[in-house]
Amino acid sequence: MRNFENIDWKDFYLTEFFCPEKGNQNNMASLAVGHIPLVSAKKCDNGYKDFVMPNRKKLFQGNIITLNNDGDGGAGIAYYQPYTMALDSHVTALIPLTPLSRYVLLFVAMCITKQRNRFGHGYSLNSNRLRSFKLMLPLNKEATAPDWQFMEDYMKQKEQQILKPTIDKLCKQLITNNIIGG
Repeated sequence: MRNFENIDWKDFYLTEFFCPEKGNQNNMASLAVGHIPLVSAKKCDNGYKDFVMPNRKKLFQGNIITLNNDGDGGAGIAYYQPYTMALDSHVTALIPLTPLSRYVLLFVAMCITKQRNRFGHGYSLNSNRLRSFKLMLPLNKEATAPDWQFMEDYMKQKEQQILKPTIDKLCKQLITNNIIGG
């Protein structure tokens, strides 16, 4: 697998691959507690603020990226969202124009978040800034488009590195329990 040192990168406009759509939940006090995640402009917990009941406002389907428009230290942070959710008005949904895997979306969210120092109090993300937002992505071998396969492979490798110690520990516990338990 190619690595970061031997890959070419290029700037692409975010809107080449994503349709930005601003969140619509703007009256938090009126929301009833329920089972739908409410994503806000938090800088932790994947942006999850609460769980709410559906209301007359649009719900956003999963397998998208959410981007914090502003917030206390959270402006410019992007999260991968696997589930259907409600979005606070301080968050933008980045809806893929073509199907992208969760691994690719995780990689892109990481690339967006790496640029978060451009935004903050007094310089939040708005529709004009989103249209001109450039995102640096790895290029495919032909240097014609983003290398989606590299992004997917890289994130799968990272996931395995993170999960391996836990899987090893669980396997040892299972073997030990089976031996002791007969």
